[in-house]
This record gives sequence, structure tokens and C-alpha cells, in this order.
Amino acid sequence: MTRPGTISELPVLDFSSAEYRNAPFPVLSGWARKWKIAQSGRGVELLDYELCRKAIVDRNLGTGHPKLIDLLGLPEGRPLEYKRNSISFHNRGDRRRDLRRPLIRLLSEEAAESFRPNIRKVVTDIVDAIPTDRPVDLISALCDKIPSAVYCHWVGAPLSDADFVARTSHTVQQVHTREPRHTPAVVEAFEALIDYVDERIADRRRTPGDDLLSDLIRAEVSGQLNADDLRNWVIKLAEANTDNSSHQIAIAIIELASRSDIWAQLGAQQELTSCAVQEVMRYHPRTISTSREVLSETELDGVVLPEGTPVFANVGATHWNSDYYSAPEVFDINRADEPLHLNFGGGVFSCIGRFIVTVEVEETVALLAKRFPCLTLDAAGFAHSPMFTCVTQLVARLEPEDPQRRAQSSRYAAS
Repeated sequence: MTRPGTISELPVLDFSSAEYRNAPFPVLSGWARKWKIAQSGRGVELLDYELCRKAIVDRNLGTGHPKLIDLLGLPEGRPLEYKRNSISFHNRGDRRRDLRRPLIRLLSEEAAESFRPNIRKVVTDIVDAIPTDRPVDLISALCDKIPSAVYCHWVGAPLSDADFVARTSHTVQQVHTREPRHTPAVVEAFEALIDYVDERIADRRRTPGDDLLSDLIRAEVSGQLNADDLRNWVIKLAEANTDNSSHQIAIAIIELASRSDIWAQLGAQQELTSCAVQEVMRYHPRTISTSREVLSETELDGVVLPEGTPVFANVGATHWNSDYYSAPEVFDINRADEPLHLNFGGGVFSCIGRFIVTVEVEETVALLAKRFPCLTLDAAGFAHSPMFTCVTQLVARLEPEDPQRRAQSSRYAAS
């Protein structure tokens, strides 16, 4: 009988290498061809699709967020109190399920479809305001504005608040950089966001409306949430949804508009939008890995993991694994009978807003492809950490007809 291995015996991955930073998915794919499990400076790294999928729902693997906050050295105060009491700090069990239950209903797939007309109007209004006679920074003019405007609708806020929501969301999400140098800015942004959320809740208590915040207040009144849970969810929706959605929208625009044949196809056959967006999320995911922590000593793929071990499911590696996807390095919107992408996690740790994010991306892609069949990417750029894909630059010309200025196919794509 083979004895269980130890973490120290695992191969070491280097996420700081120039190779990873420049081409993360081919590098992850190469690692996954050699190993199912490895180690790095941050913890144990899972590279196999089935291993990652099982780890995401494994009851002995809990949230890695508390250790992340400790690493940042968040000081005592309202931001740290919020973090300790938010769903990010709660492991599996009744408390986490109870916290999720109202939001699962209010942000379900069915609810997201009911929001679709409103999201379509948000997208249309924002696109209508973008100049078409010159290059435009689509991150600030479009990608940031859409999810932050949707959030404003959710909390009954004026659309003039959208810039604050977007800016604050980007800043507080820097907790995931694992770099303490960002802590002062994160704390300042959380303080502003907490004040803002308190004002929105007080306003909606006085004048309830037909919006998500009013629904959450009604859930509180009926005993499904307490006042702190309500507040924490409204903060959480701004914290996570806006930043992640903005980057996912930008990734989709770059990956699809840089392929002129696919972009033209989407403009003519809007029913293909959903498949195209799903392929973007597989091929170039916003979430490259997701973190867990071992709750009690366990064995994973023949390796003993002590209690407290950080574990990372490398979603980006699984999506480019030829054991599960045919020619994974090929961008193909017609894939069928292949595993679902793991961009949104799973089980009690699945992304609450995943259906809303998907609708936001779909509506943006559908409108742009139909209205601007010759959309030109003048500049686009990515930054890839071990955790996330970030779009650092997206400048485009929204021109309905001008084939000579079309972007070269795949010029800015992940491959």
C-alpha cells in the first residue's frame, strides 16, 4: 500500500514567472498535463477538473477568506466587523444556508430573466450615450457603468451614484491582491461604502419601492434576515458584483470583437449570444482560481493536507485541460456535450449573482454586435494574477460600418 504523500513532496508552481503573466492559460494547461496537484507560495494548487469540482463542494474545505483578511492586516473597525459577519467568513452549515436563502430566491435564474428587460434598457441607455466619432475607453464608458447602474436600480439610488459604486467596488476588491500595501485604500473605500449603504437602507425603509433592496427589507421584516444581515448583503452586492461584472463584460468584448467572423455571426444570429458568452467564460475566465481552507486534516489525491492548509482550485487550468475539453486552446462557440465552466464556483459557495452577471454580459454583447458589426479594438490589455483576470485597457471605435478598420482576428485574444 502506497503511503500518503506530503505537501513538501509536491512540484512547485511559480505564478510570478514572466511566462505565467504573459500567457497564463497555456502555462496552466501545461502544468495540468503533468500534475493534478502541486504547491506554490500561497498553498496547495489543484489543476484537474474533477479534483477542482470536488474541492469546491467538499464539506471539509471551507472559505479561505478569513486567512486572506489576516494576511492584509485589516485593522479593527467597521470594515473588519463587516467582513467577519458577512457570508464570506461563514463556512458550510445552517448559518451559511440561512444567509443565502433569501438571495438565492431574489437572484435566481428565473429572477434574472425577469430583470433582463431592465438590464437591456440600462445597457441601451449607456451605449446610446457613447460617442461614435472617436476612440472611446470602454472600461469607464461602458463596462464599469453597466453593473454599477444595475446596482443603483437595485437599491433605488439615482444613476448619478453609479461612478461612486464602480470606483468603490474596484478598490475594495483589492483585498484579493493579498498585498497589505492596499489595506489603507481598502479600509477607506469600505468606510465610504458602509455609510452609503446605511443611507440607502434608511431611504428605502421610509419609502419602499419595487426594487431588490425593498425586497430584502421585506425579507428582514418577515424574519428571514436580521438588520445586520440585510446591511451586509447590500454591501456585499456592491463589493463583489460591480468589479467582477465589469471585468467579465470587458473580457467578453475583447475576445469576441477581436474575432471578426464570430462578431459578425453574433450580430446576425443573436440566439448564439448565450453560447458565445459561455465560451468566453471557459476560454478566458475572470476567476482563475478560487480559495478554500482545510477544516480538519484530510487526504486529497493521495496527499495529506493538515488543518488550516490553503487550497486553491485553479479554474483556469481545468478549462484548458484536453482531458475534458476538445482542443481547449481553440475558441469555439459551438461546443457541445462538454463540462460546464467553473467560473462561478458551486454548491453553497457558488456566486449568488452569477445569473445577473451572465445576463449583463449577454445583453451587452448582443447590443454591440448588432448595432456595431464593425466595432474596432484600438487597444486592449490584460493583467493576470493567480486569482483573477483584469482588463487593464479597452479602447474601441463604435462604428456601424467600416470594414477597413476592423480589428485583426484574435489580435487581443487570450491565446
